[in-house]
Amino acid sequence: MKTYIDKVTELVAERTGIKNGNLVHLYALLVLVRGKEISLNNVHDAWALDMNFRPQSAQGFGHEHKCIVPFEELSAEIQYKDKKYADILRAVAEELGI
Repeated sequence: MKTYIDKVTELVAERTGIKNGNLVHLYALLVLVRGKEISLNNVHDAWALDMNFRPQSAQGFGHEHKCIVPFEELSAEIQYKDKKYADILRAVAEELGI
């Protein structure tokens, strides 16, 4: 049996193309709790939370990632990278009537 959580999670994974299950779950939670009010800051915080608990990789991803800082401290260019995901998540919320 599919739950409402499964439905949101599947849509988020499908629409974003994200393969990282933890990040998909965090983004699905944003859809459920923020709905159409998801902000770029919310998306960044979810991403930073996921990244913070990953081990450091050779590519610089993980706990020591340079962008794990408050959203306001990021350059406008880096902040804008969250727009794609915020738009997708708001669209999922709209589609599901959240």
